[in-house]
Amino acid sequence: MRPRPRPLALGAVLATAAVALVAGGATPVGAAAAASPRGSVSGRVTALVADGFRDARTSTTLAVVPDGAPRGLVPLTGVTATDEHPLVGAHVTLRGTRTPSGALRTSDAALAAAGSASRTAALATPSGTGPRTYRVLAVSLRFADRPAEAPASPSTVSARLFSGSGSVKAYYADSTDGRWTVTGRAVGPYTVTRSNPSSCDFREWGQRALAAATAAKVDTSAYTNIMVVVPRQASCGWDGLAEVPGTWSWINQNSPSLLVTAHELGHNLGEHHASGYRCTTGTTNVTLGAPAGCSDPTGTALEYADPFSVMGNTNARLHTATARDHFELLPPTTVAAGEARTLRIVPSDSTSGLREVRVPRPDGTWLTAELRSTTGVFDTFTASDPAVRGVTFRIDRGPAHQTWLVDGKPSTSSFADAPVLPGGSVTDALSGARIDVVSVSRSGATLRIGSAVAAPDLVAAASGSTVSARWTAPSGVVSPQGYDVSLDDRPAERVTTTAWTGTARAGWHTLRVRAVSSGGVVQPAATVTVRVVASPFAGLRAR
Repeated sequence: MRPRPRPLALGAVLATAAVALVAGGATPVGAAAAASPRGSVSGRVTALVADGFRDARTSTTLAVVPDGAPRGLVPLTGVTATDEHPLVGAHVTLRGTRTPSGALRTSDAALAAAGSASRTAALATPSGTGPRTYRVLAVSLRFADRPAEAPASPSTVSARLFSGSGSVKAYYADSTDGRWTVTGRAVGPYTVTRSNPSSCDFREWGQRALAAATAAKVDTSAYTNIMVVVPRQASCGWDGLAEVPGTWSWINQNSPSLLVTAHELGHNLGEHHASGYRCTTGTTNVTLGAPAGCSDPTGTALEYADPFSVMGNTNARLHTATARDHFELLPPTTVAAGEARTLRIVPSDSTSGLREVRVPRPDGTWLTAELRSTTGVFDTFTASDPAVRGVTFRIDRGPAHQTWLVDGKPSTSSFADAPVLPGGSVTDALSGARIDVVSVSRSGATLRIGSAVAAPDLVAAASGSTVSARWTAPSGVVSPQGYDVSLDDRPAERVTTTAWTGTARAGWHTLRVRAVSSGGVVQPAATVTVRVVASPFAGLRAR
């Protein structure tokens, strides 16, 4: 289920900016990029995403980061530049025609043939859950043709990025439980000339920024990320722009804000926009409808509409549990489609415990659930905020893809009330799963996950060494032939009633019940855990 292609321009001004990327007078960013053989380039495909926070629009251009030149960018022209192109992150070798600006003119067919479309290519972030350090060099520029325009001072930029409780450094320390460190240096402002003052040639600005910093004896190779800061240029039409994933970002603000700087760095780290999902059946908005039953079969991706993440455009909220999963900061718990389980999740900012539940969907996405809490400087939710009173559901489409916030209250136009409150539920027609929000407290939320084919109401109890279980026949299985019951790793035992009795040693055990339909098809399981103790005792714990 992919979104409809969005316009690649933020009105006329952003169209000008996009054209400048591939047709401006500048050579590619980074000297090594200019040294690439004429007519070909080998390297990693990246998406350059321009963020218009003010009008919630975006524009994208594809480029290749040449092998051996991590600061280089060779823009691609003649291709369909979607920000979720299947080859973003993949290594390719492309042939084409070099333009005067240093871009490579090629075709969609040539790009498709140049690499695998699996999107399993490594992102810019290192793999693993250990500590990471990102060293950011922020370079402020003044344009020689507009000397009166005051750029952000290095002290202002440094404070925003690296010092204080509201800095980008503090933001990523909070989002990662202290495992990631953002450090670096702000330099400038350097006065530079530009080839075409009326265009938004950010590639040229990046080249000039590196050259000026190098001339000032700054070792640019000591930094993992380069952020170019310019006084606001109306010719651009965007507030920030960054590689997704990659090392380059540009800030088009007189005084860089936390939202824009943390958002663009998030793009560098491989995270895409936190967007919204809406589906209309007939004239009624629904929470999560079947794609075939929606007026728009693919649903609608609403850019930046998620107000609970810095990757939206509303608040610098902490990264979601889904983003933290992408960053390999937490392990999600996956409940197979069709299974029935009862689980308790803890707030996503917790340092341990079950923080994200996800159900796989047939189209390769996941339906996820998380609970937020009021904590620290960034997640300053009020006690009445739906984000902390309910459970937030999203469609996770994988790293470097937009996440889609599911609207639990589609009768309103806002996504601020999207979380599902206790007593509510989300039913996913694609996976067949229904998730009920049973209860929510400051310490956690209880979710009941069921389906039409998994045995509902499964309970188990132990008396001495005897374990007894009972359940209800699932409504989605016609004339079940019986049920396969398994305890831990024992072979399944077939029963023809909705009850089972067996024995087990002391300790916790996992009991699974699977309905068997006509033809011997074994349906997904309903699961509970049960405790056997030395004395007669009935113990049941949701898993």
